[in-house]
Amino acid sequence: MKILFYLPVITPWWFERIVLPIIARLAEEHELHVLAPPPWRNTGIGKTQLDLCADLPDIFWHIVQDDSHFSMRTKPQQCEGILAFVHSLAPDFVFCRSADFDTVKAFPGIVRHITEGAADPLSLAPDCVRFTDCPFDHGILPELSSDEIATLDAMIGPYWDGMMNKDRLDKGQLAYLRDWANLPEDRPILFLPLEYEHEENFYLMHRVGATPNALFLQKLAKRLDGRAFLALTNHPLNERNSDNSALKKTVRALRADMRLLPSMTPIGTRTSHYLMAIADGVIIGESKVYSLAGFHRTPILRLSRFRTGEWLNAGNDLDPFLDAVERGTCVAPDTHRARTWFAFHAANDLIDPDAPDLTASDLLERSAKPIDATRWERNFAHFARGWIPAQP
Repeated sequence: MKILFYLPVITPWWFERIVLPIIARLAEEHELHVLAPPPWRNTGIGKTQLDLCADLPDIFWHIVQDDSHFSMRTKPQQCEGILAFVHSLAPDFVFCRSADFDTVKAFPGIVRHITEGAADPLSLAPDCVRFTDCPFDHGILPELSSDEIATLDAMIGPYWDGMMNKDRLDKGQLAYLRDWANLPEDRPILFLPLEYEHEENFYLMHRVGATPNALFLQKLAKRLDGRAFLALTNHPLNERNSDNSALKKTVRALRADMRLLPSMTPIGTRTSHYLMAIADGVIIGESKVYSLAGFHRTPILRLSRFRTGEWLNAGNDLDPFLDAVERGTCVAPDTHRARTWFAFHAANDLIDPDAPDLTASDLLERSAKPIDATRWERNFAHFARGWIPAQP
């Protein structure tokens, strides 16, 4: 097979932790090509990445060197040239890390994006991923037969109640954390997990709403007009890599209507889990916390151009969502279908690049057959190894 990795927005972390193990398995058995720009804004392929592959079988590297390479990360100036090259290469499979979704749709072969597999509150392998047609189609649950649903529910059944009770806080803890968070009681609480906005994140081109986060908050607070209070958490990579001074200044100026809380609570639990459990609603864009909202049955407003799984019952318009929050009539995610989705995600979608028994055939089969019940039992067992069944 001829396989192309198209990696305009690959970061060093993603290459070393995720893509390299996949390349290593595929290169042993297939003809492998990599098309990418050189390093810029912590993305691209350079000497470091090439050196990491020095001991692998021959790989054909196609590194774009002209000045148009900057645009490969968003809307490539050289789109026609890229398409002509890929069509001349005629790969059987294409694996992407690209924020430009339109160009890759015109590639030949089976095209899959490599994206994060995390799904809170599931305890999963830290570097697990999934192959998908669109990285921001969230929570999609395909049409399944009644027998398939029963199979998935039986898989997750021994663990579900334990997951529900694992991080449940008692009344004393809830009262303590509400006092710590200093959340008002005179209006609804909306949880807003802020998204990553470092310069390496070219996926921000798809964001609905203003950027940066500071401006987004200003505009959102104006629309809310004091009817709801925003409980905010920053993205952990923003805390580590970004200048948050403008964000903090905005929050201080609007402190009557919002609060930015640290990522961990004083009792050692994650703030996002606490807020999702007690909030009257959550506002998300492309954040992966949709799974946590589905788990906690937190009503969702999703500001996005992409698909959202029907079981999440997400709204997409602020004003009617806010009206429903105030009336207490928001439709929450479906609990039963949440069980099925979490089971399906672990059994069908997830890939552990570091799994010792992962083969090149496995990877290509996952790409060619996005849904395959014959892998469910083995895959679910791999990811559920550390889960603790609920006590009878």
